[in-house]
Amino acid sequence: MKRLLPILFVVLLTFTLVLASCGNASESSAETSDPTEKSAASSEGQSLSAEESVASEEPAEPSKDSVEIVYVSYSEKPYGAVVGRCAEGAVVTAKSDNDESSALSWHGWFSVRIKCPRSNTAYTFTQTVDGKQVGDPITKKLSPVTPSSDMWPIVTGYDSQLFLQKMLPDFRHTNLPADSAFNSFSDRVAAHLKQLRTVNENAEIIYMIAPASMTVYPELVPEQYKQGAGKSKLDRTLEAAKKGGATVIDLRTAFAEHKNDEMPLYYKFDSHWTEYGAFVAYTELFEHIAERFPASKPRAIDEFDWQGKSYESGDMVYYLQMEREVVHDYGYLRTMKFDDDSGASKVQRYLNNDRLTYSDYVTWDNTHASGDTNKPNAYVMRDSYSTQIYDILAERFNKTHYVGMWGYSWNFAQISKEKPDYVIYLIAEWNIDSILYS
Repeated sequence: MKRLLPILFVVLLTFTLVLASCGNASESSAETSDPTEKSAASSEGQSLSAEESVASEEPAEPSKDSVEIVYVSYSEKPYGAVVGRCAEGAVVTAKSDNDESSALSWHGWFSVRIKCPRSNTAYTFTQTVDGKQVGDPITKKLSPVTPSSDMWPIVTGYDSQLFLQKMLPDFRHTNLPADSAFNSFSDRVAAHLKQLRTVNENAEIIYMIAPASMTVYPELVPEQYKQGAGKSKLDRTLEAAKKGGATVIDLRTAFAEHKNDEMPLYYKFDSHWTEYGAFVAYTELFEHIAERFPASKPRAIDEFDWQGKSYESGDMVYYLQMEREVVHDYGYLRTMKFDDDSGASKVQRYLNNDRLTYSDYVTWDNTHASGDTNKPNAYVMRDSYSTQIYDILAERFNKTHYVGMWGYSWNFAQISKEKPDYVIYLIAEWNIDSILYS
C-alpha cells in the first residue's frame, strides 16, 4: 500500500496538468476567434455565413424615442405621404435603396414625401433634433394605401405640408382664361356696383381672395411642379375687379410678411387658413374700412386669447384616407377677451373643441347685429374660408348678413333690402371661377 501512494500521486498530478492545459487552450481560442463565427451555427449544427447570420437575427426593439409610423398613403402615385409621430422639433428622414427625403416636423407630427413605386418597399426612418440623432432607426416595409376616386387628390409637400392638387393650376398658371372672360367680369362688377349705389350711394364691393397655401409657401411645393411665370389668374382677376370699380384687398403682401411667424397662416394637414391667417386678413380688411368708419378699426392681437394645442386634423388627411381622430395638427384657437354685442362669438364655428372643422351652422344663411350704428353694414358672399374669420368680422360691423356658403349669385332683391355699406366676396384662390363666371 505504501508503494502505491507515490504512483497515485504521480497519476493525479499528471491528470491535473492535462486539464489545466486544455483550459488554457480553450481561453486562447476564445480570445482570437471571429465573433461572427461563434454565432454562426444553427441548432442543427449547420454552419452559416456571417451575412446569413445577420439577416436571420431578430431586429432589436426600437427605443421609445424612435419615429412611429401611423399611416402611409399615395398622393401623386408613385409619390406618397408617410405620416407619423416623432420627437418635438425633429427632422425625419426616410431612406430606401432608391429614394431619400427629409421633413421638418410640426409639434410632434410629420409628413414625409416618398417615392414608392412598389408595395413592400423597405424604408429606414431616422430623426434628428439640432443635428443629433434621437432614438433608434426603424425599418419598415411600406405598402401605401391608394385613396378612392371620390377623394380630392393631394400633393405631399416638403416639411410636413400637404396641399390640394386643385391648387396646382393656379400655381403653375395653366388655367388662365381668355381676355374676354376678364373683360366680361369687369363689366359685370361695374354693373353691380352701379346697381348697389342706387340703394347706398357710398357703398363698395370688396373682393378679398385668400391666396392658396401653395402661393404663399412655394418653397414647400415639390420641385417637379414649377411655379408659372407672368401673371396668374389671381393677378388678372384682381386687376379686372379694380377696373370694374371694386375695392381689392390683396393679401399676398401681408401674408409674405407673416409667413414665418410663430403661429402659422395655414394648417399642415387641412386646406384652410388658420385662425391666425384669418386674423391677418381681418386686419387688412378693417384697416381699409376704418378709413371711413373709425369705430371699425381692427382689434389688436393681444385683445384675443390664442390657445395652442393639438387638434384632430382636417380635410387633407381625410382625403388620404387616414383617420382624422388619430392624426393631429397643432393649431391656435382664438377667443375674445372683450364683450361681443353681435353674438357671433357665441356661434359654434367648429364641430367640437377638439376638431377645427367648420360646423353646419356657419354654412347657413345668417344675420348678426351688434347694434352699433357707428359701424357699417355688410353683406358677405363666401366659401368655407369664412369659418375662421366669422366671429371677428361680424363684431366689427353694425349688421352682417352672411349668405349661405358657396352662394355667389348677385341677388339684388335681397341686397336692396339690406342696403349694405359693403358687399364682400370672401373666397379661396381655387374658387375664383365661382365669381369669374357667376
